Amino acid sequence: MLLEMILRLLSLDLGWFAGLAMNSLMIGFMLLAVFYIFLEGKKFIKGSIVIFITLFAFLDLERALGIAFFTGSAVLFYYISKLVVLVIAENNAYLKKNLVFINELQFYASFVVAWVFLG
Repeated sequence: MLLEMILRLLSLDLGWFAGLAMNSLMIGFMLLAVFYIFLEGKKFIKGSIVIFITLFAFLDLERALGIAFFTGSAVLFYYISKLVVLVIAENNAYLKKNLVFINELQFYASFVVAWVFLG
């Protein structure tokens, strides 16, 4: 989806973006509410953009590799590793400033580990 968005942006197809935004208002607002809670209201716009880009890039990666990540033991590994990494990052003053990027790195690292060892 990220590649499609980049191509549409380069071709200045703004109608496609308007249709995407209007057809998924509820999902967009729910995601933004979760981002706001997760980011504690700080740097909300920047964090939301990073999380959206990561989500769309992941959907492209999942489609290109032909695997489903959010199934079975991969989900268990993902959430346990997320809990461990985020607890460590929240208790460290230096890492807490970069919590969004640490969360995204954990996401891709758990994807690679699940792909190599569980897939």
